[in-house]
Amino acid sequence: MNKTGATDVGTKIDEKIDSLKDTVKGYVDQGAQKVDELKTKIVEAKDEAITRGNNLLDRAAEMVRAHPLRSVGIAFGAGYLLMRLFRR
Repeated sequence: MNKTGATDVGTKIDEKIDSLKDTVKGYVDQGAQKVDELKTKIVEAKDEAITRGNNLLDRAAEMVRAHPLRSVGIAFGAGYLLMRLFRR
């Protein structure tokens, strides 16, 4: 082979390597974008779960304040049943 043929092969290989680098960079960028989207969705879901949980706790606290004796009775009964179940 002459020098021109060897240089052409080297140039083609360099071009293919550059093309592969660009392709891989594109895939990495797409992956990073999808990860960011998932991260945003997870944070939103976490915030929604915390909000709902706090609302339920507030409602439960209101019910206990409204009916303190009934709440103690229910707690006692649930504790007794759980004790009986776990003793076996």
